[in-house]
Amino acid sequence: MSSLQARGPRQSDVAREAGVSQSTVSMVLGGAAERQRISPETRRRVLEAARKLRYSPMGAGRSAAAPRATRGLLLGVHTFEPVFPTSTGDYYFEFMRGIEEQAVAEACNLVLFTATQTEDGIRRIYDAEGVNALRHAVGSVLLGHHAGHGELARLARDGYPFVFIGRREVPDADIAYVGGDYRAATARIVDQLVAQGHRRIAYLGEEKRDEPQTDRWEGFRAALARFGLDVPEPAFTAPDALTTQWLDTALAAGTTAVLVESVNLVRVLAVMTGVRGVTIPRDLSVVLLVDDPGGPAEPHPWACLRVPRNAMGRRAVRLLVQLLGDPSGDHDRQVLLPCEHTLTGTVAPPPPGSTP
Repeated sequence: MSSLQARGPRQSDVAREAGVSQSTVSMVLGGAAERQRISPETRRRVLEAARKLRYSPMGAGRSAAAPRATRGLLLGVHTFEPVFPTSTGDYYFEFMRGIEEQAVAEACNLVLFTATQTEDGIRRIYDAEGVNALRHAVGSVLLGHHAGHGELARLARDGYPFVFIGRREVPDADIAYVGGDYRAATARIVDQLVAQGHRRIAYLGEEKRDEPQTDRWEGFRAALARFGLDVPEPAFTAPDALTTQWLDTALAAGTTAVLVESVNLVRVLAVMTGVRGVTIPRDLSVVLLVDDPGGPAEPHPWACLRVPRNAMGRRAVRLLVQLLGDPSGDHDRQVLLPCEHTLTGTVAPPPPGSTP
Protein backbone atom coordinates (compact mmCIF):
# COMPACT_ATOMS: atom_id res chain seq x y z
CA MET A 1 0.00 0.00 0.00
CA SER A 2 1.39 3.44 -0.90
CA SER A 3 1.90 6.11 1.74
CA LEU A 4 -0.83 8.19 0.09
CA GLN A 5 -3.33 5.34 0.40
CA ALA A 6 -2.29 4.70 3.99
CA ARG A 7 -2.62 8.25 5.30
CA GLY A 8 -5.18 9.63 2.84
CA PRO A 9 -4.61 12.56 0.46
CA ARG A 10 -3.54 15.95 1.75
CA GLN A 11 -3.75 19.42 0.23
CA SER A 12 -0.07 19.12 -0.77
CA ASP A 13 -0.97 16.03 -2.82
CA VAL A 14 -3.82 17.91 -4.50
CA ALA A 15 -1.48 20.83 -5.25
CA ARG A 16 1.08 18.49 -6.82
CA GLU A 17 -1.59 16.79 -8.95
CA ALA A 18 -3.07 20.10 -10.13
CA GLY A 19 0.30 21.80 -10.68
CA VAL A 20 -0.44 24.70 -8.35
CA SER A 21 0.70 25.90 -4.95
CA GLN A 22 -0.75 24.51 -1.75
CA SER A 23 -2.05 27.99 -0.85
CA THR A 24 -4.02 28.00 -4.12
CA VAL A 25 -5.56 24.64 -3.20
CA SER A 26 -6.44 25.98 0.24
CA MET A 27 -8.17 29.03 -1.24
CA VAL A 28 -10.10 27.04 -3.84
CA LEU A 29 -11.27 24.36 -1.41
CA GLY A 30 -11.95 26.97 1.24
CA GLY A 31 -14.27 28.95 -1.04
CA ALA A 32 -12.02 32.00 -1.44
CA ALA A 33 -11.04 31.44 -5.08
CA GLU A 34 -13.18 34.20 -6.54
CA ARG A 35 -12.22 36.74 -3.90
CA GLN A 36 -8.54 35.97 -4.58
CA ARG A 37 -9.05 36.26 -8.36
CA ILE A 38 -8.15 32.65 -9.07
CA SER A 39 -9.14 31.81 -12.63
CA PRO A 40 -11.99 29.37 -13.42
CA GLU A 41 -9.50 27.10 -15.22
CA THR A 42 -7.27 26.88 -12.13
CA ARG A 43 -10.30 26.20 -9.93
CA ARG A 44 -11.37 23.44 -12.27
CA ARG A 45 -7.93 21.78 -12.14
CA VAL A 46 -7.86 21.91 -8.35
CA LEU A 47 -11.37 20.46 -7.97
CA GLU A 48 -10.68 17.70 -10.49
CA ALA A 49 -7.43 16.84 -8.69
CA ALA A 50 -9.25 16.73 -5.34
CA ARG A 51 -11.88 14.41 -6.78
CA LYS A 52 -9.31 12.20 -8.49
CA LEU A 53 -7.39 11.77 -5.24
CA ARG A 54 -10.62 11.49 -3.23
CA TYR A 55 -9.50 14.31 -0.98
CA SER A 56 -11.92 15.35 1.77
CA PRO A 57 -11.19 17.82 4.58
CA MET A 58 -13.58 15.94 6.85
CA GLY A 59 -11.22 13.00 7.43
CA ALA A 60 -12.44 9.73 8.91
CA GLY A 61 -15.78 8.79 10.40
CA ARG A 62 -17.79 9.44 7.24
CA SER A 63 -20.78 7.47 6.06
CA ALA A 64 -19.93 4.39 4.05
CA ALA A 65 -23.12 4.87 2.01
CA ALA A 66 -21.68 7.74 -0.08
CA PRO A 67 -18.69 7.74 -2.47
CA ARG A 68 -15.54 8.83 -0.65
CA ALA A 69 -14.88 11.63 -3.16
CA THR A 70 -18.02 13.51 -2.09
CA ARG A 71 -18.47 12.64 1.58
CA GLY A 72 -18.28 15.62 3.87
CA LEU A 73 -18.60 18.21 1.09
CA LEU A 74 -20.21 21.51 2.06
CA LEU A 75 -23.23 22.10 -0.19
CA GLY A 76 -25.03 25.43 -0.33
CA VAL A 77 -28.76 26.20 -0.57
CA HIS A 78 -29.79 29.59 -1.93
CA THR A 79 -33.29 30.93 -2.56
CA PHE A 80 -34.14 34.01 -4.57
CA GLU A 81 -37.03 34.87 -2.25
CA PRO A 82 -37.04 34.94 1.57
CA VAL A 83 -38.05 31.46 2.81
CA PHE A 84 -36.05 30.90 6.01
CA PRO A 85 -37.38 29.86 8.45
CA THR A 86 -40.16 27.81 6.93
CA SER A 87 -43.21 26.11 8.46
CA THR A 88 -44.63 22.72 7.55
CA GLY A 89 -47.40 24.45 5.60
CA ASP A 90 -45.04 26.64 3.61
CA TYR A 91 -44.67 26.13 -0.14
CA TYR A 92 -40.92 25.56 0.24
CA PHE A 93 -41.02 23.19 3.22
CA GLU A 94 -40.98 19.91 1.31
CA PHE A 95 -38.28 21.18 -1.05
CA MET A 96 -36.11 21.97 1.96
CA ARG A 97 -36.87 18.69 3.69
CA GLY A 98 -35.99 16.75 0.55
CA ILE A 99 -32.73 18.67 0.22
CA GLU A 100 -31.79 17.93 3.83
CA GLU A 101 -32.78 14.26 3.62
CA GLN A 102 -30.68 13.65 0.53
CA ALA A 103 -27.71 15.60 1.91
CA VAL A 104 -27.76 13.25 4.91
CA ALA A 105 -27.97 10.24 2.59
CA GLU A 106 -24.97 11.56 0.63
CA ALA A 107 -23.00 12.26 3.86
CA CYS A 108 -22.70 15.93 2.87
CA ASN A 109 -23.13 19.09 4.95
CA LEU A 110 -25.47 21.98 4.17
CA VAL A 111 -25.19 25.72 4.59
CA LEU A 112 -28.14 28.05 3.92
CA PHE A 113 -27.31 31.26 2.09
CA THR A 114 -29.31 34.45 2.30
CA ALA A 115 -28.61 37.77 0.66
CA THR A 116 -29.75 41.34 0.95
CA GLN A 117 -32.97 41.81 -0.98
CA THR A 118 -32.70 44.39 -3.74
CA GLU A 119 -35.34 46.90 -4.78
CA ASP A 120 -36.89 44.46 -7.28
CA GLY A 121 -37.52 41.96 -4.47
CA ILE A 122 -34.91 39.44 -5.68
CA ARG A 123 -32.06 38.12 -3.54
CA ARG A 124 -28.88 38.31 -5.61
CA ILE A 125 -26.00 35.83 -5.70
CA TYR A 126 -23.38 38.34 -6.85
CA ASP A 127 -22.84 41.48 -4.80
CA ALA A 128 -22.06 44.97 -6.11
CA GLU A 129 -18.37 44.05 -6.37
CA GLY A 130 -19.12 40.91 -8.36
CA VAL A 131 -18.30 38.47 -5.55
CA ASN A 132 -20.18 35.18 -5.57
CA ALA A 133 -22.00 34.79 -2.24
CA LEU A 134 -22.04 31.00 -2.70
CA ARG A 135 -18.25 30.71 -2.89
CA HIS A 136 -17.89 29.09 0.55
CA ALA A 137 -19.70 25.95 -0.67
CA VAL A 138 -18.28 23.61 -3.30
CA GLY A 139 -21.64 23.64 -5.09
CA SER A 140 -25.20 24.77 -4.43
CA VAL A 141 -28.85 23.98 -4.93
CA LEU A 142 -30.82 27.06 -6.02
CA LEU A 143 -34.56 27.59 -5.88
CA GLY A 144 -37.09 30.37 -6.15
CA HIS A 145 -40.04 31.33 -8.30
CA HIS A 146 -38.39 34.12 -10.24
CA ALA A 147 -34.64 33.53 -10.36
CA GLY A 148 -32.54 35.93 -12.39
CA HIS A 149 -31.50 34.22 -15.61
CA GLY A 150 -28.52 36.55 -15.81
CA GLU A 151 -27.10 35.30 -12.53
CA LEU A 152 -27.61 31.68 -13.54
CA ALA A 153 -25.74 32.35 -16.78
CA ARG A 154 -22.94 34.04 -14.85
CA LEU A 155 -22.59 31.10 -12.46
CA ALA A 156 -22.39 28.77 -15.45
CA ARG A 157 -19.72 30.93 -17.12
CA ASP A 158 -17.72 30.99 -13.90
CA GLY A 159 -17.80 27.22 -13.71
CA TYR A 160 -19.51 27.16 -10.32
CA PRO A 161 -21.37 23.84 -9.83
CA PHE A 162 -25.09 24.26 -9.14
CA VAL A 163 -28.46 22.64 -9.74
CA PHE A 164 -31.63 24.71 -10.01
CA ILE A 165 -34.93 23.36 -8.72
CA GLY A 166 -37.33 24.10 -11.57
CA ARG A 167 -36.85 24.10 -15.33
CA ARG A 168 -34.70 26.99 -16.49
CA GLU A 169 -33.51 27.58 -20.04
CA VAL A 170 -30.77 30.20 -20.33
CA PRO A 171 -29.30 31.15 -23.74
CA ASP A 172 -25.71 29.97 -24.23
CA ALA A 173 -25.65 28.25 -20.82
CA ASP A 174 -26.12 24.58 -19.97
CA ILE A 175 -28.16 24.83 -16.76
CA ALA A 176 -28.52 21.69 -14.65
CA TYR A 177 -32.02 21.51 -13.21
CA VAL A 178 -34.63 19.27 -11.64
CA GLY A 179 -38.22 20.32 -12.31
CA GLY A 180 -41.75 19.01 -12.51
CA ASP A 181 -43.29 17.91 -15.79
CA TYR A 182 -46.06 20.49 -15.59
CA ARG A 183 -46.80 20.41 -19.30
CA ALA A 184 -47.73 16.73 -19.32
CA ALA A 185 -49.64 16.97 -16.02
CA THR A 186 -51.73 19.93 -17.21
CA ALA A 187 -52.53 18.14 -20.45
CA ARG A 188 -53.79 15.11 -18.49
CA ILE A 189 -56.01 17.37 -16.41
CA VAL A 190 -57.54 18.80 -19.59
CA ASP A 191 -58.03 15.28 -20.93
CA GLN A 192 -60.09 14.35 -17.88
CA LEU A 193 -62.12 17.56 -17.95
CA VAL A 194 -62.99 16.94 -21.59
CA ALA A 195 -63.90 13.34 -20.77
CA GLN A 196 -66.37 14.70 -18.19
CA GLY A 197 -68.01 16.82 -20.87
CA HIS A 198 -66.32 20.23 -20.47
CA ARG A 199 -65.87 21.99 -23.79
CA ARG A 200 -65.18 25.58 -22.80
CA ILE A 201 -62.28 25.86 -20.34
CA ALA A 202 -60.75 29.19 -19.27
CA TYR A 203 -57.21 29.86 -18.07
CA LEU A 204 -55.99 32.17 -15.29
CA GLY A 205 -52.22 32.58 -15.15
CA GLU A 206 -49.64 34.53 -13.20
CA GLU A 207 -48.53 37.89 -14.48
CA LYS A 208 -44.82 37.01 -14.22
CA ARG A 209 -44.05 34.28 -16.75
CA ASP A 210 -41.17 31.86 -16.28
CA GLU A 211 -40.63 28.35 -17.59
CA PRO A 212 -42.96 26.61 -15.08
CA GLN A 213 -45.82 28.96 -15.92
CA THR A 214 -45.14 28.63 -19.65
CA ASP A 215 -45.09 24.84 -19.40
CA ARG A 216 -48.52 24.78 -17.76
CA TRP A 217 -50.03 27.05 -20.40
CA GLU A 218 -48.46 25.09 -23.27
CA GLY A 219 -49.79 21.83 -21.86
CA PHE A 220 -53.27 23.36 -21.63
CA ARG A 221 -53.14 24.89 -25.12
CA ALA A 222 -51.82 21.75 -26.80
CA ALA A 223 -54.44 19.52 -25.14
CA LEU A 224 -57.36 21.70 -26.26
CA ALA A 225 -55.94 21.88 -29.78
CA ARG A 226 -55.64 18.10 -29.85
CA PHE A 227 -59.38 17.82 -29.17
CA GLY A 228 -60.16 20.50 -31.74
CA LEU A 229 -61.56 22.79 -29.03
CA ASP A 230 -61.22 26.56 -28.97
CA VAL A 231 -58.17 27.82 -27.10
CA PRO A 232 -59.34 30.82 -25.07
CA GLU A 233 -57.39 34.02 -24.62
CA PRO A 234 -55.57 33.47 -21.31
CA ALA A 235 -55.70 36.01 -18.49
CA PHE A 236 -52.14 36.53 -17.22
CA THR A 237 -52.69 38.87 -14.31
CA ALA A 238 -51.82 39.82 -10.76
CA PRO A 239 -54.45 38.80 -8.17
CA ASP A 240 -55.32 42.41 -7.32
CA ALA A 241 -55.92 43.16 -11.00
CA LEU A 242 -58.46 40.37 -11.52
CA THR A 243 -61.99 41.73 -11.76
CA THR A 244 -65.47 40.27 -11.72
CA GLN A 245 -65.77 41.47 -15.31
CA TRP A 246 -63.37 38.69 -16.34
CA LEU A 247 -65.57 36.12 -14.60
CA ASP A 248 -68.73 37.57 -16.11
CA THR A 249 -67.24 37.45 -19.60
CA ALA A 250 -66.01 33.88 -19.16
CA LEU A 251 -69.39 32.64 -17.93
CA ALA A 252 -71.23 34.47 -20.70
CA ALA A 253 -69.00 32.65 -23.22
CA GLY A 254 -70.13 29.29 -21.83
CA THR A 255 -67.11 28.52 -19.64
CA THR A 256 -67.73 25.55 -17.36
CA ALA A 257 -64.21 25.02 -16.00
CA VAL A 258 -61.16 27.14 -15.30
CA LEU A 259 -57.53 26.25 -14.67
CA VAL A 260 -55.68 28.57 -12.27
CA GLU A 261 -51.90 28.81 -11.86
CA SER A 262 -51.55 30.26 -8.37
CA VAL A 263 -53.08 30.01 -4.89
CA ASN A 264 -53.57 33.78 -4.67
CA LEU A 265 -55.45 33.86 -7.97
CA VAL A 266 -57.73 30.99 -7.01
CA ARG A 267 -58.60 32.65 -3.70
CA VAL A 268 -59.62 35.84 -5.51
CA LEU A 269 -61.66 33.77 -7.96
CA ALA A 270 -63.42 32.03 -5.06
CA VAL A 271 -64.47 35.37 -3.61
CA MET A 272 -65.76 36.53 -6.99
CA THR A 273 -67.84 33.41 -7.56
CA GLY A 274 -69.42 33.99 -4.15
CA VAL A 275 -70.26 37.58 -5.07
CA ARG A 276 -71.86 36.43 -8.33
CA GLY A 277 -73.76 33.55 -6.73
CA VAL A 278 -71.78 30.96 -8.72
CA THR A 279 -71.35 27.67 -6.89
CA ILE A 280 -68.12 25.67 -7.21
CA PRO A 281 -68.20 23.01 -8.62
CA ARG A 282 -71.90 22.83 -9.49
CA ASP A 283 -71.78 25.87 -11.80
CA LEU A 284 -68.04 26.15 -12.42
CA SER A 285 -65.29 23.58 -12.00
CA VAL A 286 -61.93 24.90 -10.80
CA VAL A 287 -58.51 23.23 -10.91
CA LEU A 288 -55.49 24.75 -9.17
CA LEU A 289 -52.30 24.02 -11.14
CA VAL A 290 -50.25 23.85 -7.95
CA ASP A 291 -51.10 22.30 -4.61
CA ASP A 292 -51.63 24.49 -1.54
CA PRO A 293 -49.84 22.72 1.34
CA GLY A 294 -50.82 25.36 3.88
CA GLY A 295 -54.34 26.08 2.69
CA PRO A 296 -57.52 25.15 4.58
CA ALA A 297 -59.46 22.09 3.48
CA GLU A 298 -62.77 23.86 3.99
CA PRO A 299 -65.18 24.58 2.49
CA HIS A 300 -63.63 22.19 -0.03
CA PRO A 301 -60.15 21.00 -0.99
CA TRP A 302 -59.09 22.31 -4.35
CA ALA A 303 -58.72 19.93 -7.26
CA CYS A 304 -55.07 20.44 -8.04
CA LEU A 305 -51.81 19.47 -9.68
CA ARG A 306 -49.43 18.12 -7.05
CA VAL A 307 -45.84 19.33 -7.25
CA PRO A 308 -43.35 16.58 -6.22
CA ARG A 309 -41.46 18.96 -3.94
CA ASN A 310 -39.68 16.44 -1.73
CA ALA A 311 -38.59 14.33 -4.69
CA MET A 312 -37.35 17.42 -6.53
CA GLY A 313 -35.26 18.51 -3.54
CA ARG A 314 -33.74 15.06 -3.15
CA ARG A 315 -33.04 14.63 -6.85
CA ALA A 316 -31.40 18.08 -7.05
CA VAL A 317 -28.93 17.19 -4.27
CA ARG A 318 -28.22 13.81 -5.83
CA LEU A 319 -27.52 15.45 -9.20
CA LEU A 320 -25.28 18.07 -7.60
CA VAL A 321 -23.25 15.38 -5.83
CA GLN A 322 -22.92 13.49 -9.11
CA LEU A 323 -21.66 16.61 -10.86
CA LEU A 324 -19.16 17.29 -8.10
CA GLY A 325 -17.95 13.70 -8.03
CA ASP A 326 -17.60 13.38 -11.80
CA PRO A 327 -17.95 16.71 -13.64
CA SER A 328 -17.42 15.17 -17.07
CA GLY A 329 -19.68 12.16 -16.46
CA ASP A 330 -22.67 11.30 -18.63
CA HIS A 331 -25.27 12.57 -16.16
CA ASP A 332 -28.87 13.44 -16.93
CA ARG A 333 -28.44 17.14 -16.17
CA GLN A 334 -31.98 18.26 -16.97
CA VAL A 335 -34.61 16.22 -15.17
CA LEU A 336 -38.40 16.58 -15.18
CA LEU A 337 -40.21 14.49 -12.59
CA PRO A 338 -43.82 13.33 -13.13
CA CYS A 339 -46.59 15.18 -11.28
CA GLU A 340 -49.76 13.68 -9.89
CA HIS A 341 -53.12 15.43 -9.70
CA THR A 342 -56.56 15.08 -8.19
CA LEU A 343 -59.86 16.35 -9.56
CA THR A 344 -61.88 15.74 -6.40
CA GLY A 345 -63.40 18.61 -4.45
CA THR A 346 -63.89 21.37 -7.01
CA VAL A 347 -64.57 19.52 -10.27
CA ALA A 348 -67.91 18.15 -11.47
CA PRO A 349 -69.52 17.48 -14.85
CA PRO A 350 -70.74 20.67 -16.54
CA PRO A 351 -74.27 21.86 -15.71
CA PRO A 352 -77.01 20.42 -17.94
CA GLY A 353 -77.50 22.43 -21.10
CA SER A 354 -74.19 24.28 -20.77
CA THR A 355 -72.29 22.36 -23.48
CA PRO A 356 -72.91 22.73 -27.21
